[in-house]
Amino acid sequence: MKSNDKKMLWIRNIEKLKNKEPDRHYIEYEIASECGIPGLFDYQNGMIFCGKLTMEKDKNGLYHYLLKIKFSSSNELYNYKTANRRGYFFKDGILGEILSIISIFFECRFYLIAYYHGELTATSLKIKQEYTLDYYPCNPEIHPSIFSSENKNFTLGLCEFFESIRSLNPELHMKFILACHHYARALKEVGKDPEMVFIRLVSSIEALSQDYNLKRKDDLFARKNFNDIILPGVLNKEEKDDLEKTFENRKPRKKFIRFIENYSRGFFKGGNYKAKHTRIFRKDLEKNLDAIYNARSKYLHTGEPMYLSHPIRGASNWDIDRSLGIIIDRRRIPKSQKLPYTHWFERLVRHCLMNYLKDNQL
Repeated sequence: MKSNDKKMLWIRNIEKLKNKEPDRHYIEYEIASECGIPGLFDYQNGMIFCGKLTMEKDKNGLYHYLLKIKFSSSNELYNYKTANRRGYFFKDGILGEILSIISIFFECRFYLIAYYHGELTATSLKIKQEYTLDYYPCNPEIHPSIFSSENKNFTLGLCEFFESIRSLNPELHMKFILACHHYARALKEVGKDPEMVFIRLVSSIEALSQDYNLKRKDDLFARKNFNDIILPGVLNKEEKDDLEKTFENRKPRKKFIRFIENYSRGFFKGGNYKAKHTRIFRKDLEKNLDAIYNARSKYLHTGEPMYLSHPIRGASNWDIDRSLGIIIDRRRIPKSQKLPYTHWFERLVRHCLMNYLKDNQL
């Protein structure tokens, strides 16, 4: 398969449009966000365009934006003849890719309101299709960064960010957009379901960490073939296959931790903290990541609730609450199982994704 076939769909669309194919059309989308972002995003002379539709917030507290995308109608865009099991697939298409990308760039949430198709002429009108707004308003103090409009502008840096994604190794495109997609979905759970925020953010990292190479100290069986470890004839094929899956499944937690440790460079720099007991420092990173991963796994596999840091007024600059454990009913939960605030883990995941993108340019 050609490497082009593994590029994100919006990139393949841009490449087809640059060939000046006559069969093309625009679709306009109305999207919304809590953040008021000024400026205009004009990528590749109007192939992707975005800017404000409203200057004031609507009744839900959202600003509205127009996102205009030029589409190629070429069948070659999807290249069905070369499709295989390792080919590119992202279920939300070009719109989903772009919304995930701008969500991670601006560190905020975007909601699809409607889309418009057709042409407005003297004899015809555009057709509007509205979508149900799945929006849950919450107190901005729970997660301040995603509600802040500070230093956000469509004109500054977004074109360069799209270019950096185009420079990403095509073999990594699907994994990276899945990471961005899980990140964007995690933001939409803020104020609604904090446990799902952690689940989505862990999935965002795991979309990329599965190929991370562990060092010898983390993988005692590195460079050893599974078939060479077990004695021949001891297990039947079904037992052997089951044991091999168990053998491989022990690695994801370590890969998750080591991936973040590697790509979190620069995250812990600076800071003059008065309440150090509410901060997470580099030396504490592994134990906190271990608690997050274990809590996620128990939640999914056994239904165990997560021990979350409790939101309180004035704690927006804290990484983790100051409790040393908790007793609920007849259960004593130790400090080691307490999770950081969602806003700390979200910023860490975003930082890692940005560093990963920088490190994997062609």
